[in-house]
Amino acid sequence: MNDPNGFCIFNNEVHLFYQYNPYTSYETGIAHWGHAISKDYFHWQHQPIAMYPDQWYDATGVFSGSALIENNTMYLFFTGNVNYPGETPDHINRQALAWSTDGVNVTKYENNPIINGSLTMPNLRDPKVWEYEGTYYMVLGNSLNETYGRALLYSSNDKISWDYVSVIAQSNGSLGYMFECPDFFELDGKYVLLFSPQGIEASGDKYHNLYQTGYIIGDFDYSTHTFTPTSEFVELDHGHDVYATLTTLDNLGRRIVIAWFDMWEQNYPEAADGFTGIMTIPRELRIINGKLLQKPVREISRIKGKQVSAKKGNYTLRYKAGEVNVLADGSKDLQLYIASSNVTVTISYDAANGKVTLDRGGSDGVRRTDWKPAGQLKWRIFVDASSIELFCGDGEVTFSSRFFPTGAVTIYQRGAAVLKVREIVRTMPKPK
Repeated sequence: MNDPNGFCIFNNEVHLFYQYNPYTSYETGIAHWGHAISKDYFHWQHQPIAMYPDQWYDATGVFSGSALIENNTMYLFFTGNVNYPGETPDHINRQALAWSTDGVNVTKYENNPIINGSLTMPNLRDPKVWEYEGTYYMVLGNSLNETYGRALLYSSNDKISWDYVSVIAQSNGSLGYMFECPDFFELDGKYVLLFSPQGIEASGDKYHNLYQTGYIIGDFDYSTHTFTPTSEFVELDHGHDVYATLTTLDNLGRRIVIAWFDMWEQNYPEAADGFTGIMTIPRELRIINGKLLQKPVREISRIKGKQVSAKKGNYTLRYKAGEVNVLADGSKDLQLYIASSNVTVTISYDAANGKVTLDRGGSDGVRRTDWKPAGQLKWRIFVDASSIELFCGDGEVTFSSRFFPTGAVTIYQRGAAVLKVREIVRTMPKPK
């Protein structure tokens, strides 16, 4: 699996579709839309595959897209991909429409595509659709001449006939050659363009993943379709493995984001266990002091676990899963170790330079960014069987990285800190 798709609330349930290869865990393959439903963002029920690549316009992939809920119907907008080996271009993206009235069975629109592809603009994909004052809008990721990434805006009166209206944002070269999975939404009086640019060069502590995910905050004028940035591009997450974000507005008015918790061209050992790729913890977004903050949705407290206080600063997670809360003096250095028999992840704070580092070992193990706590240092860390998600302070900085421990995981520290650990105990089905 990879990109999350069609993330939405329908009939008071959370629906998450995703790019899916049902045939093998060793390659992404021809994309289908997998599907799962939850009532609380954490306990999911798998559903039948929602869409197959079975039409002329999506014959080699039902690529990413979004959902719009209206009139008790789930409208699904997606990119159909067709490859043309040996030709130039060697693929064309087309935008398409489908819908579901029960949230499980999906019907593709018989007159697809709703936005045709072209030889001059083959890279146009990942539609995110919303409605504003009776008009529908769609933002699409694009590459101009395979050199400059762009986010393009389209509009429609009926969800079927679409017109190009403007360029929301464009790279000048420094933001790469392609914008993937764009999302555009209003939040706390501002507008956010959230997207995954490809082709950004590493610079200092920034942009060390193969591809990045980040955001630009600004103002938007619906009368001129002009987005005016008030911030630079900022990485959403500073770990190794966040890409292809997608948000939804839930029934409580929260803007929730989820991401593919993986990265392209990684040879992770999970494939041998029959799966490739997971999703991040769903996170609530807020804008505070001009910056996008992320917190795990409060529903995570429903996951049952045993609350303990670590003795002498260490605790063993027998089932490799738990929540670790750290409180420390923000003026002093701190190192926290998440260790197993085969791998140790080190999370450290450099007080003098105001930097947080996550090091999972290996030649590309270090990720680092600037952060100073406002007083007391607070870290909230979620450890699972193949992942670590670190939230600093009130969510000003996050790190999300995969790691693959063998056996139990032990948490310990160097430097004065109070650790509170909530171990998650996995319950396995009894053998028949």
